[in-house]
Amino acid sequence: MYQICCITAAAKKALKEKSALSYTPLKYENRIEFQFLPEKKLFSTKKYKAENVLAWYDCCIKKGMYDIKLLAPVAVKDRSILGFSNTTLSSLVCFYEGGKVTYFSAQWEFDSDLKMWNILYTEQEWKDAPLEKPHFDNNIDGFKSVLSEIKELAYKIGCDDFAVIFQKAIDILLGSSDYTDIAYHMPLPEIPEENLHLFEAASTADVFGAMGSWNDSPPYMAHEKGLDKEYEFLSSELLKQVRLATLYAINEW
Repeated sequence: MYQICCITAAAKKALKEKSALSYTPLKYENRIEFQFLPEKKLFSTKKYKAENVLAWYDCCIKKGMYDIKLLAPVAVKDRSILGFSNTTLSSLVCFYEGGKVTYFSAQWEFDSDLKMWNILYTEQEWKDAPLEKPHFDNNIDGFKSVLSEIKELAYKIGCDDFAVIFQKAIDILLGSSDYTDIAYHMPLPEIPEENLHLFEAASTADVFGAMGSWNDSPPYMAHEKGLDKEYEFLSSELLKQVRLATLYAINEW
């Protein structure tokens, strides 16, 4: 999710400034490729694969791309799967002159020898795409509200460490620049400051993973306190607000 957000932001910035795209791969990324849709020529079919993010962007520009959006679902059937690769269902949506719309979805594969990831984005045509592009509203109020509620739940069930995380996300929404991703030496997306606060709050509050995450012990601890329904409702609402904040932060500027 972090990677696709950074690629979208970098492409959006380059489009706005009519400049070359700048993207810094993360330390765990080995290869990022983009498989474009086949193009029918006079006597053959051409299949082009861009070998990196810059080559992908240049090809999109040549094809007439004038805008780009990040799309991702705000709900999932099973939050426990979010600790694994290829489960975010996010896409890069490209808008071209003439009305064509396509999207790229990623498939991550781990290279056990290099201890790094190879990522292949594959393009699909968005047939019958809506006439209006997706638009996202600033959800800061709803985000702060659910963070406050789930923080209190975390204290109730004895998950104080998670309560601290939720409070840090609130602090970032309120203006703190103690960004979690800086501590991990992650290159932040180049987006406006207001958007960056939302993005980093969402990154901080995205506690849905595998072992040791909000998906692991907390549901059982909530069950022991008779707070199953509250845990389920607030967890679903938190994921929704995290995704909405991410979509607004990356797309709306």
